[in-house]
Amino acid sequence: MQYMNQTSADEPRLIQTVSAINLQIKDLIAERLSCVWVEGEISNLAQPASGHIYFSLKDSQAQLRCVMFRASRRQLPFKPENGLQVVVRAKASLYEPRGDLQLIVEHMEEAGFGALQRQYEALKKKLHSEGLFANALKQPLPFCPQDIAIITSAIGAALQDFLKVAQRRYPNCSKSIYAVPVQGDSAAPAVTQALACINRHASADVIAIIRGGGSIEDLWAFNDERLALAIAASNIPVVTGIGHEIDFTIADFVADRRAPTPSVAAELICPEQAALQLQFEHSATKLTQLLVHQHSTKVQTLDWLGRRLNQLDPAKLITRQKQYLEQIIDRLERTIDDSCKQSKISLDALAHRLSRENPQHTLTQSRSQLTEIVKSLHTLTHQHLQKRHYRLQLSANSMHVVSPLNTLKRGYSITTTDQTQPLANIDRIEVGQRVITHFAQGQIISRVESTSSDNLISDITDQTQKDA
Repeated sequence: MQYMNQTSADEPRLIQTVSAINLQIKDLIAERLSCVWVEGEISNLAQPASGHIYFSLKDSQAQLRCVMFRASRRQLPFKPENGLQVVVRAKASLYEPRGDLQLIVEHMEEAGFGALQRQYEALKKKLHSEGLFANALKQPLPFCPQDIAIITSAIGAALQDFLKVAQRRYPNCSKSIYAVPVQGDSAAPAVTQALACINRHASADVIAIIRGGGSIEDLWAFNDERLALAIAASNIPVVTGIGHEIDFTIADFVADRRAPTPSVAAELICPEQAALQLQFEHSATKLTQLLVHQHSTKVQTLDWLGRRLNQLDPAKLITRQKQYLEQIIDRLERTIDDSCKQSKISLDALAHRLSRENPQHTLTQSRSQLTEIVKSLHTLTHQHLQKRHYRLQLSANSMHVVSPLNTLKRGYSITTTDQTQPLANIDRIEVGQRVITHFAQGQIISRVESTSSDNLISDITDQTQKDA
């Protein structure tokens, strides 16, 4: 909204609202800064649940507010964090409600070393998963190479170090130098092309890829994927000597052998001539000893075979077999004769035993023994019955003495109730009760008129004893 206002007759003023000014500024920014690349350090990072991220990009003198919407954030290959140095592609915009200038970030990547290191780790992981680092793919180095192909810069110190060590250790081999750039964008294609050329002509026994030390940016050409694939596909063994001991490139992992420096690469490839001379002399000595030993062994074997052949002469074999057969026949005859004699002795012993154990003789003896046993049985039975009879007579006499009948014969009687229960005292008798008195001959049936406790039997017994 705008309107005219006059402070005087000839001085008109155009007055605008804050919203209108902000809109104009936003349009100007969008027109002039629709796509910008900005490098800075992330700070004040906020990551709400909406998926958007809000942060500030700062340098030593200023800062800018930034927003990265969820769709763009999903494309990030890394996780943003405070303090991380990044490069962003963005468009500038004005947040009208507050009049704040901000960058809408569409793309973000790590700046400097961090980005290169992340690319390095990603390629290393990929090639490792494809099996290019496997030990099974590593080719052995030739023992005494006749031709060494060296891929390096023609003016670098690395080449001189390599040649110096190779000349000192193994001066007799030839060396072919393939001069290539070892730094910059053209380095990786040049090294890859040199590898292909050497393999195509098969002009070397081993390939050395060497370079002096430097920063990660300087060595970055040796982290190229196409170069790594070319090294892995090489039919000729490849040795790398790139940088210093602490420097590791993708080419080092794919190569058949990795040396920490160019000088060490020369030591791996070139055997030491003096050591080879000693080894050859030692091998010659061992070979001579082996030949002498084998000759001695062969002579001994030949001598043994001659003796063996003499022993295996057919005429001698037949003679030995005949002697052996005669010995067997003689032993068989002696064995049969001894067996017959032993059988005769056993037969005589059995005949004697049979005559001694004649069944008729045994039966007669058994009958005689049976007769004696029967007689003894009769005698023992008669004696046993007499003893039993005597014991029975004694028992009968003893029973007769104590028998109630014998008592009755002596003049006594036994009085019982109607139920034939003996009455030993008057306690069990009642006046008027019917009782039966038994004598030796007969009985009396009576009824009780009275009872008395006087013991007449004792008196009679006492009187009888006095009369006696």
